[in-house]
Amino acid sequence: MRNKVTTKRPEHTVAVVDGVGTASGPVPGRARGRRRMNAMDRVGALSGAVYVLLANFGSALIGESSSGAESLGQRILDDQQRYAENPWTGVAFALVILALMALMMFVGYLCSRVRDAGWLATTALIGGTAALIANFLSVSLLIAVFVLRDDISPELARVLQDVDGSGHLVQLLPLGVFALFASAAALVTRTLGRVLSWAGIAVGATSIVVLASTGLPADEEFFMWPFLLVLLWMVVLSLRFGFARNRTATPSAVAATG
Repeated sequence: MRNKVTTKRPEHTVAVVDGVGTASGPVPGRARGRRRMNAMDRVGALSGAVYVLLANFGSALIGESSSGAESLGQRILDDQQRYAENPWTGVAFALVILALMALMMFVGYLCSRVRDAGWLATTALIGGTAALIANFLSVSLLIAVFVLRDDISPELARVLQDVDGSGHLVQLLPLGVFALFASAAALVTRTLGRVLSWAGIAVGATSIVVLASTGLPADEEFFMWPFLLVLLWMVVLSLRFGFARNRTATPSAVAATG
């Protein structure tokens, strides 16, 4: 008498992060290749919001520039002396450095989430890295003016400050590239929904167009609003990924919700 052997096909579960699946086994369809949010992922995701928070808080501790001296260069040197006498200046500098570290983490995290998009993710990584380099150059100029405040002339202080201001304007390009291509990669890989993806594409494209269409700008404040849009995009994505919920579903459930 022949023995009948029956096998039961295992059902693989899928960890779903707010509707985006992460498979624990071979699951067909769009759930393949996605990952479950763990504690380290949330640290990387929330680092974007931490960057914006620390950078703004550090700037608030230093305060705004004074308007005492008639010469702009002398006013800059007077501000440096005021910073040296401010007991919160060291704390503000530490917050700025921590903010830059948080930006590194967010760029790395977001680009790792959309790495399956290929060159789109790579371009986003290049844009984020270029923005970091511009930030470090800006901080280096500020440190140079602060340390040499007693040895440089007001004219040289103004030149260094103007170079720093120009660097802030040029940052719109790498920040726009980062937002544009990271959002496009998120759209291709379905890491984000269409609304957030297209909103990020619009924010990044706007930053690039504003910088390219103005030629040689004379007013730095004109570029403030696209820069703030990029920061808002970073905060929204950071909170979206950082507080994403994990739940378990079967492949059939993922297919049904997809």
